[in-house]
Amino acid sequence: MLRSFFLSRRWAVWAWGVLVVLLASIATEVFMMTKLNSWYGEMWDMMQLADPDSIDKFWKLIIVFCEIVFPYVLLRVTSSYLSQHYCFRWRQAMTEAYMPFWQKVEHDVEGASQRMQEDPQRFARVTEQLALGLFRSILTLIAFVPILWELSDSICDKFTEWMNSSAYTERYDSLPPSLVSMEWMVNIPGFLLWLSAGLALTAIVISYFVGIKLPGLEYKNQKVEARFRKRLVYAEDDKAFADMPTLLEMITGLRFNYFRLFLHYSYFSLWQNFFFQFVIIVDLMVIGPAVIYGIVLLGTLNMVSHAFSSVSDSLSYFTENWSTVTELLSIIKRLREFEVNIGFNQAQTIQDLPSGDLT
Repeated sequence: MLRSFFLSRRWAVWAWGVLVVLLASIATEVFMMTKLNSWYGEMWDMMQLADPDSIDKFWKLIIVFCEIVFPYVLLRVTSSYLSQHYCFRWRQAMTEAYMPFWQKVEHDVEGASQRMQEDPQRFARVTEQLALGLFRSILTLIAFVPILWELSDSICDKFTEWMNSSAYTERYDSLPPSLVSMEWMVNIPGFLLWLSAGLALTAIVISYFVGIKLPGLEYKNQKVEARFRKRLVYAEDDKAFADMPTLLEMITGLRFNYFRLFLHYSYFSLWQNFFFQFVIIVDLMVIGPAVIYGIVLLGTLNMVSHAFSSVSDSLSYFTENWSTVTELLSIIKRLREFEVNIGFNQAQTIQDLPSGDLT
């Protein structure tokens, strides 16, 4: 699955060179996101203060936005195009590596057509998608963790300053109830970061137990699909394979497997959607009262929302992509079985593979 592409001289430029280009593009995108986060804070602070003398600054910030977003969009589209080519070449490398072994096998290999035609493509696409997404999440964490920590300290300082100001002492005898929880949280260094990490850890644990059966169900379903597809392919040349009792029995098996999948995916989707909708308003629940009482400006709230969501999404990467991980696990299991059945694992090094196809 990996060595036919990453250990081949023929595919070295694509496997490693283009991979470096894709990783560099992701790093550039994350850098642009940090710039955009600062832009949101500056723009919304200025808009809230509503000073007519700041109109020139407003238009300058619009130009800055264009300078950030237009290259970002172009980079994303270019990276997506390059990624599609990358996946297809990975699939081609796997197929060419499997073909000589499969041709020499005399016994019937279960689901061989699917393993040769569909699974390599899905494996390359899903693996690349998850790997690059994980790399993006790591870089996002590296970029936004310091930002979220600094924002936590900044809010703490502003809250303390407000508590000591005449605006508070002259108007309130005690801290308003809406700010009591905030007073407790701002005393914790980096409280926004710890809140985000706690939510993400909770989500991972719950997701594991809610979706624990999905990989096995997905694997069993693909095996049934492969048998059904094989029967239909045979029936194209010999109608004897198209007898209705057998086909109806296969369809009944598919129905049973799919209905179980639908049910378990519904459980997981219900939990996943509730969690991510809750994450959207957590930072607003924490910082919103401070905006209402004039402790922080709207720009700070926007910066917190963007940084908090970036860190939360990165820490919750596997929760958000659990169905994709499930798909990948089932594909790997099928391809490993296929490699064993065709004797591919007997080639311990890349030099043992057919050199005519790989070099």
